[in-house]
Amino acid sequence: MDVLQGDVLQWIIMILVGALAGTLAARIMKGDSFGFAVNALLGIAGGVVGGYLFGLLGINAGSGIVKVVENQFGVTLPQNIVGMVLSATVGAILILWVSRILGLGKRR
Repeated sequence: MDVLQGDVLQWIIMILVGALAGTLAARIMKGDSFGFAVNALLGIAGGVVGGYLFGLLGINAGSGIVKVVENQFGVTLPQNIVGMVLSATVGAILILWVSRILGLGKRR
């Protein structure tokens, strides 16, 4: 039963990080928020793209930020949460950028 609960927690974290990253990417790219579900899917896809890209470049995003937050505010964050949000946001921005180039973005 503990394994199942761990899996559920991982899914919840993935969806929440995806939604945050998708929302950030939409705002950065001067778009509108697409709603929770689409933002979550965009962010999850962005996490795959960003994770691959960061891995390819040998970048470990977020570990320095986690240390600064811990030292300054005494808040202990999971080592990978900042990196997850950062890489997913970068990946989602790349997805939105490519979709605009291909003419698949929202029409205004």
